[in-house]
Amino acid sequence: MILVQRSVPLSGGRGCFTGRDLQAPSVPIGGEGNLAHRRPHRPSDLAAARREVAEVTGTDATTWHLLHQVHGSDVAVVDTGVPPGKELRGVDAAVTAVPGRVLGVQAADCVPVLLSAPGAVGVAHAGRAGVLGGVIAAAVEALRAVAGSGPLQAVLGPAIGGCCYEVPQALHDAACEVLPGIGARTAWGTHSLDLPVAVRRQLSDLGVDVLGPPAPCTYDDEAYFSHRRDPGSGRQLGLIVRDAHGEVVA
Repeated sequence: MILVQRSVPLSGGRGCFTGRDLQAPSVPIGGEGNLAHRRPHRPSDLAAARREVAEVTGTDATTWHLLHQVHGSDVAVVDTGVPPGKELRGVDAAVTAVPGRVLGVQAADCVPVLLSAPGAVGVAHAGRAGVLGGVIAAAVEALRAVAGSGPLQAVLGPAIGGCCYEVPQALHDAACEVLPGIGARTAWGTHSLDLPVAVRRQLSDLGVDVLGPPAPCTYDDEAYFSHRRDPGSGRQLGLIVRDAHGEVVA
């Protein structure tokens, strides 16, 4: 079973976060439930994983709009002129108000974010560079632009926590100058950055209601892919589909 996250009620759509399939010992290392083309996988395993997620979410995997992330802050707006299934290259966030459109973000330590408002949904990929470079603010601004007035909500998916995201002191200090409060200490006492805490704070400061408790740490929990723990590993997916029912499963 690939889907490992809880259900969360949101406005605007439905979606999920995925993790590793720990019951697949015959799959190549890094590919157990992998949802990314560019990571180690057998094509048949990737197709099966995507079919499972598509079945649970009631979508067609060939119509997903997946981010081709570059650790930046640009946002794609998926309107009716964008063909279903078109990959969104060179962006780290996307929003749509078109019913039936599916947005996806791939991650293996960075923070996958699902965003929702009455009438629109969005996704964001929040790695260190993106968090410091303003991807969260850009995604929220874009979502408000397509959704109009109304409350915004967000759910954060599994990501590496401050307990495990060790960085050199110079990088830690430089990040803290840009974003005070992002600094942390690992469980073993060295300098680290806490991306989930920073993203949650940024969203709250922007007036977004962040739902649910903190998600698991990908490095610490082997139910999830982690590039830090297993270089070259697969990717889990955060997926959200805009529909007319105002319900998100995540």
